[in-house]
Amino acid sequence: MGFGWLLVGYFFANFMSLYSPLSIGMLIGYPMMIMGLYRLAPYHNRFRYTFYLSFLSLPFAIYFSLYGLAQMGFGSYPFLGGIFFMVMEWGYFIFSFAFHAFLLSAIAALTQELGLAALQGNAWRNMIFVALYYILDCFARLPIGWVLAHRNYFSLSVILLRIIFMMLNMYLIFKCYRHICPEGDETMPEPKRKGEKGEKK
Repeated sequence: MGFGWLLVGYFFANFMSLYSPLSIGMLIGYPMMIMGLYRLAPYHNRFRYTFYLSFLSLPFAIYFSLYGLAQMGFGSYPFLGGIFFMVMEWGYFIFSFAFHAFLLSAIAALTQELGLAALQGNAWRNMIFVALYYILDCFARLPIGWVLAHRNYFSLSVILLRIIFMMLNMYLIFKCYRHICPEGDETMPEPKRKGEKGEKK
């Protein structure tokens, strides 16, 4: 259905970019995720909305890939630093939160339709971890004296929470790949016709 593309793409786009010089993985990961979402879009409207949103990832993928290459000594790009970097960093921060919210909401909606309560619960649990990460990360960026004095503590907590929620998301996508329409299973959900709501009435 597309969960395989989504799983591999998520690893390249998120785990590899934890190490800034390897942000080139975003140029591999996000197109793969777009392909996965394209294949999932017919099965629920929320995946269709996530598919549309995913195209906003491409400018960030290009920018941070060039930034990673520059850090490794492959080229020099004057537009990578200064205020432009700050704008791109905050832009990606907002995009990433929105993308994860749309993606997990789509998984929760699809698994609800299929009666997979455990996977639906995992999706909402992951949403909580995602929200906690972005709240903590946003707080850690505030130019407040007490926050600046404890920056190392906040940085470690933010990194750990980010790793945790990404691992949980990868495991959730893997379980969807395994349990939703495995090869040879004819119980896959029917694709939604254009204009048809994804939720049950």
